[in-house]
Amino acid sequence: MQVSGYLASVYGQLRSGGVSSAQGSPGTSLEDSTKVSAADAFIKEAQKTPAQRIREELLARHKVSEEGLRDMPPEKREAIEQEIADELKRRLTGKDDRRGAAVDMTA
Repeated sequence: MQVSGYLASVYGQLRSGGVSSAQGSPGTSLEDSTKVSAADAFIKEAQKTPAQRIREELLARHKVSEEGLRDMPPEKREAIEQEIADELKRRLTGKDDRRGAAVDMTA
């Protein structure tokens, strides 16, 4: 199974070190621990707010983590934070609605 984009990074992080209890317990196979990891990744993603998802998406687009953002020079960090704020406002307020978009009225 191939997972792409942001979810692949979350899934990879969980598999690499996030779910050690299932991997270390006796009587579980590697396949069982992978299922637990995928379920945990899904639950973790489902519990995020839209703002958290947008922030993570933009950080991934810039190929930087929260820690990397913290360690950036103030000017660059401020620019990325401003881009995140603008994108949040645009997406969450619906200011990006496309006027004049084609609509199928035949149904």
